[in-house]
Amino acid sequence: MSAGTRWIVAIIGLLAVNLVAMGVLMGAARSGPPQVIPDYYDKAVHYDNAIDQAARNRSLGWRVTPRWVSEFVADVVDRDGKPLVGATVVVAKRPRTANQNRGLYDLTITVTRGRDVFVETVVAEAR
Repeated sequence: MSAGTRWIVAIIGLLAVNLVAMGVLMGAARSGPPQVIPDYYDKAVHYDNAIDQAARNRSLGWRVTPRWVSEFVADVVDRDGKPLVGATVVVAKRPRTANQNRGLYDLTITVTRGRDVFVETVVAEAR
């Protein structure tokens, strides 16, 4: 096989792989309902704030575990796994978008102790 023929085969092979990849991506995009990120514009505008808060959360080392007990509550522990004493915990819930399962909520959990503020957003299910 000459060098020119090898180049032609390589180019046709790359085009064929590209077509297969596009077919797989189109099939994946069509499975399930369309998903829209809630409040996407507001999240984009405040992206830097979210990055800064995530860094503060990591430095605090606190862990939050939401659970459902006729309403959402959150258990908060420190870096060593001990319950966080003297903290105020606020759980704000918002239902997920209408095209998703019922009972799913976006929870914004804010934990304050002194000047330290920990904010985490999680998805939780009410049962």
